Amino acid sequence: MATIAVAATAAVPIIGYRRKHLLSDDPLMRPNVLAHFCDGDTIRDIGVKYRKQVPAEDKRQKLVDILLTKNTGEKVESSNYKRVSELLENKIQGEFKEGKIIVEDGWVLSETEARQCALFSFSEK
Repeated sequence: MATIAVAATAAVPIIGYRRKHLLSDDPLMRPNVLAHFCDGDTIRDIGVKYRKQVPAEDKRQKLVDILLTKNTGEKVESSNYKRVSELLENKIQGEFKEGKIIVEDGWVLSETEARQCALFSFSEK
């Protein structure tokens, strides 16, 4: 019983830390690499600046559609986090190889990462 009690009390702070420091479980709104270095406010600021620079993408649904669409035009279902994560990772790697990057606040991002920041910027603090 004592072991369970210790484990339970240790889990509460860990869960609280995780909730506070993870941006989102949704891979569409979580630029994975950047999330290791930046808090939500920084990512939100990057996203707001991107939306101002690219007004054609200053709509939540437009960003979702772009992020979920493969280069072939096929769309991935947003509820399948595994496939979404794989798609985004492939897009990010491809964009870096092709030089499709954006520098914002000193951060070098792929277009996909910038779009993830932009989508996150629509969320509430």
